[in-house]
Amino acid sequence: MKNSVRPIEGLLRRAKPNGSPALFLDFDGTLAPLAPRPDQAWLKSETRRLLTRISRRVPVAVLSGRSLSDIRFRVGIKGIVYAGNHGLEIDGEGLRYRMEGEEDWRRRLRSLGTRLRDGLKGLPGILIEDKGYTLSVHYRLAGGAVRRRAARLLAGCLRPLRRRGQVRVGRGKAVWEIRPPIDWDKGSAVAWILRQPEFQGRWPLYIGDDETDQDAFRAIRKIGLGIAVGPPGKKGWARYAVRGPRDVGVFLRRLLTLLPVEAPRSRGTEPRSGSHPKR
Repeated sequence: MKNSVRPIEGLLRRAKPNGSPALFLDFDGTLAPLAPRPDQAWLKSETRRLLTRISRRVPVAVLSGRSLSDIRFRVGIKGIVYAGNHGLEIDGEGLRYRMEGEEDWRRRLRSLGTRLRDGLKGLPGILIEDKGYTLSVHYRLAGGAVRRRAARLLAGCLRPLRRRGQVRVGRGKAVWEIRPPIDWDKGSAVAWILRQPEFQGRWPLYIGDDETDQDAFRAIRKIGLGIAVGPPGKKGWARYAVRGPRDVGVFLRRLLTLLPVEAPRSRGTEPRSGSHPKR
């Protein structure tokens, strides 16, 4: 923790009044411990209270691979920004973003989800989660042989679509992610949020544990600070690392003491919409 807190203290001391941080956080494995099943991960009341206090001083955004409705339900804090499906849907503080062509994509994704459920039926420990804009195939509960079989079946099902450029496939922790074929990720979402009035003029502080958070770390590397959750040797594009969600909580408590006590932030009212703007 000392190696992570010290640079934050220095950056905050050097920051100008219009250069305060904006806080971006992942959920699973960062704010909440990883759980065997997606529906078993919850935010602790203490963490919720802490984030609420921080959000009264600086803008806060939670970015997750979960659907927007799911992540908003599990975090349950008013007055912050939520980005679901790796930033394909964003709401909160008067902001609203949805990917272009969402209706057509969601229709095709539902059809693909049906085929995948048929193809992976009967494989113990394999869970398919339809999140509206993306599909997740979870294998945390599956044994090694089942994982390998699921990987082969999934690759066979998706190969024609990938050849035609109709889907993208990513990986997270014990999950395969099926996404739309567009150039958009958590880094794109952070860049879009930073252009909005509530966040303009602030430098981004991003904390996350997943492979998908590397896109955000890379996007902010020259303008902000990325903190990976996990082994220091695997921090990737992040500058620093903390060990796990418990240390994230310790870090956030320390951060709260370092943030200047500002006047109450104005809250967004009318949604400012966007759809797949330039990065």
